[in-house]
Amino acid sequence: MTVLIDDALATTFLTMPIREGWIDDVSGIEIRAGLTAADVTADDIALLPLPEATLLTQTHVIDRSIAIVHDGAGMVAMRTHVRPDEIDQVTVYLQEVGATGEVLTRALLRPYFGIEATGVSRDEPPDDAQVVVTEGAAALTPIETGFREDLARSWFIMTGKAFVSHVCVVGVAALARDPQDELARLRAALDVGWERRRDIRLTIRESQQVDPGMLAEATGKMRFSMEPDDQEPARMLVERGTWGTDFGRTLPAYRDQLPTA
Repeated sequence: MTVLIDDALATTFLTMPIREGWIDDVSGIEIRAGLTAADVTADDIALLPLPEATLLTQTHVIDRSIAIVHDGAGMVAMRTHVRPDEIDQVTVYLQEVGATGEVLTRALLRPYFGIEATGVSRDEPPDDAQVVVTEGAAALTPIETGFREDLARSWFIMTGKAFVSHVCVVGVAALARDPQDELARLRAALDVGWERRRDIRLTIRESQQVDPGMLAEATGKMRFSMEPDDQEPARMLVERGTWGTDFGRTLPAYRDQLPTA
């Protein structure tokens, strides 16, 4: 049974305690950049971007006890030269944006900003690009001109709900073998990460050159498990934001809602 963790700024409170040896047993845990559904088998437990879970509905369930949830501030930002409500049709550039950041962008473009995307590109944006979306450290740096929109905040304003960026999925084979010890190790790592959040924030600031205030706001409004009320915004996000992608529009069942739970 392997435990896979997406390597992203949003998961640092979990990955840093593992990398730095702040917890005793890290055997069987792998941290991978750009973790996708294709990397995960039915024998695995994985903390991966929410949209990737839509491709695992037949083989995995979601365990709410571990997740990355942003309450009104996050690590995905949209930058524009003019006010977003002055933009009509445009190509949207995703600059090193993961699956959840892309789906969040797609869910907000027309309903919230009134922007019609004539295309979504991952190419290097030109200097005069009207809409550029960034994620992680790049989203937590000030801009000299133009406008910056925190998309987790925009999602909260539009829906009144939190933004779920990562969920923990458990494969059916792993479930049959009882994954409690592996899940407990992940929760222990998160507990240590939160206890040492000042150390983690300092390391991020020194290594990523992010704005301290933006980092403090984004990490201060993070949660590391899904409450019952988070199920609805997770469903809404994949229903509204997966258009134009290969992701599905439904999520796996929740472990605590299985008939045998």
